[in-house]
Amino acid sequence: MSVTLTKEPENLVVVHIEGIFTFEDLKEVQNQGRYEISRGGQVRLLILAEQFSGWGKEGDWGDLTFMYEYDPLIERIAVVTSENWKGELLMFLGADRRQAVVRSFASEEVAKNWLRSEND
Repeated sequence: MSVTLTKEPENLVVVHIEGIFTFEDLKEVQNQGRYEISRGGQVRLLILAEQFSGWGKEGDWGDLTFMYEYDPLIERIAVVTSENWKGELLMFLGADRRQAVVRSFASEEVAKNWLRSEND
């Protein structure tokens, strides 16, 4: 599994996921996310999961502590993934339960344009 988190200008946090996403990967992304949010306040999140192939079986995937604590500081979430994983990733992200607007896109460029815009 390969997961990286980087911060770009305009408080854009980019998470790149390839392969199987494990619970340990999730914890690492959350820890890095806490750090980036603590440095700059509200962020917009881009998840690039074009080579995503599912979740690991181990871990407490039902723990929503990070979402409840940091959701007010995440303005928007854009997900770029294949059509096969779109529904499952939106469900995993709690798209219908978040304060932030969550959208799925077919390309990174379109996702970044939406994240940087002021239009929903």
